[in-house]
Amino acid sequence: MNQIPVYEREVLRFSLLTNKPFLLTDVCRWLQLKREACRKVMRELESKQLVYAIGGGSMRCHKFMITEKAVALLHRK
Repeated sequence: MNQIPVYEREVLRFSLLTNKPFLLTDVCRWLQLKREACRKVMRELESKQLVYAIGGGSMRCHKFMITEKAVALLHRK
């Protein structure tokens, strides 16, 4: 878990607490960063298969959800 950057960890932690699909605007509010910085964090999480996109198309998505891989990573000691 310590190998994951702090912003990515925080997104995973908040998304686990909400336990429902979340928007990019939610990530901006959680991290208190601008949209482009949050988009970069979300792209990294998607590439690591820790979140997946819900809705939208291949170029644009509307919501995200945490994966089981990320939940297992968060619950490891």
